[in-house]
Amino acid sequence: MTRRLGEGGSGLDWRVLLIGGVLLVGAIVLVAVLLFGGQASGGAIGIRQIDDGRGHVTVGAQGGPYSSVPATSGTHWDTPGQWRVYTIDAPAIEDQMVHNLEHGGVVVWYQPAQLDAAGITALENWARQQQQTERYKVIVSPWTGQDFGHPVAVTAWDWLLYLDSADVNSVQQFFDAHYGDAPEPLGA
Repeated sequence: MTRRLGEGGSGLDWRVLLIGGVLLVGAIVLVAVLLFGGQASGGAIGIRQIDDGRGHVTVGAQGGPYSSVPATSGTHWDTPGQWRVYTIDAPAIEDQMVHNLEHGGVVVWYQPAQLDAAGITALENWARQQQQTERYKVIVSPWTGQDFGHPVAVTAWDWLLYLDSADVNSVQQFFDAHYGDAPEPLGA
């Protein structure tokens, strides 16, 4: 570093300025990634819900009350349901499914009267395909409770996404953003 800018040996070495500039740009990029980078892939899809707690009641007892429809947290059955596709003849039970959410899974609810057969089949096929992977904690079920104003509701612990169609791409994005993000992700 014997070369210096300017005459007579006064001034800064151009390499020091170059290294300093590169470090400054790197620091700016790092700060930008830390501040804004996690939003696109983290929890940006869906609406964050109030955490209603995670107390347990015995199977068959009334859970809740829940602040969202369908529930995304709250007092629930002490036994989770099976990770599978439920049918209109035997739909999933909300008080039990909250336990599945507590274990890091995603439950896709659909209102049968508001979704055509092709849409239901698309959701069921997506779930069955996902259940063949290491990220198998998926449930699809018809909804039999209070009308939530949309054909589809996708739930994870403290997260809810309403859809006006069986948009499997949006379901997948929600799943990718929220799968395993729960109080007891290694359970069930």
